[in-house]
Amino acid sequence: MTTKKSPKRVLKQQADKIAATLKAAERGDKIDAKFAAKIAEARTKPMFKTGIAMDDKIITIEMPWETIRNTTTAGLSQYIMDQMREVRRSVN
Repeated sequence: MTTKKSPKRVLKQQADKIAATLKAAERGDKIDAKFAAKIAEARTKPMFKTGIAMDDKIITIEMPWETIRNTTTAGLSQYIMDQMREVRRSVN
């Protein structure tokens, strides 16, 4: 398990894997069997909601499938990593 203060490379690996799974699910690709049933159920709804368990917190991420479809894997990964590290981005 990780915390927000875990090494960036470790958090990035986890975020990359989660983002890749989301993109694969959105495309309808075959995914890990332990997630397949829940994701198939989530595909019937307009929003995807998941929890990420860390040692120091549980993160809930909710986003529309449309956003997942229109965002790159790298963009999703960065967003997930920012949530894990509690980084807030400001829009100028």
